Amino acid sequence: MKKILSIILPSIIILAITLWGRADKNILVGLFLLFPIIFIIQGIMYSDFKKELLIGFLLSSISFIIPINLWFNMGSCIELLIIYNILGIISFLVKKKVSSRNS
Repeated sequence: MKKILSIILPSIIILAITLWGRADKNILVGLFLLFPIIFIIQGIMYSDFKKELLIGFLLSSISFIIPINLWFNMGSCIELLIIYNILGIISFLVKKKVSSRNS
């Protein structure tokens, strides 16, 4: 149960931030600060589990792209989503490299 919660929690946080941004028109804070941080944290959290990393990134990507396109009519945010995933993968790789050096 704990593992499942750690996989879906980031996507729930992204949805909550999107709803908050919709209400207060502060979505730019989410787009350029909070969402990248969430993907980076996901990469660090799942540094031992590639399967969980892929599922977590997929859920987070869906919870980002669908509400942004439906509620904000911002057009395609695919570029941002690619950047977020790249940041998450880089943090995943850095954490693995640091962990392997310490072992």
